[in-house]
Amino acid sequence: MAQASRVPDRLQPTDERILRLLDVEGMQVRVDIEQQLSLPGLLTARRCRSLADSGLVRNTNWCCYEITERGRQCLRRSSVQSFSR
Repeated sequence: MAQASRVPDRLQPTDERILRLLDVEGMQVRVDIEQQLSLPGLLTARRCRSLADSGLVRNTNWCCYEITERGRQCLRRSSVQSFSR
């Protein structure tokens, strides 16, 4: 039986950067995410896939990603946690 990926309590810094970019810019091609955030290609591919598996982003085709409402909620939670420290 397939196990659903759970949303992490805290976002990794790279994941948070990707989610923030998608929240501001909307749908992005993975290569554009790499370039705008100055990330290595393999890292970007792994993190985008992980975010999609967690339901935080939607993989609209093989290389385009957009943030989901669940991703926005997670991002807001992460911002509140960072602010309260």
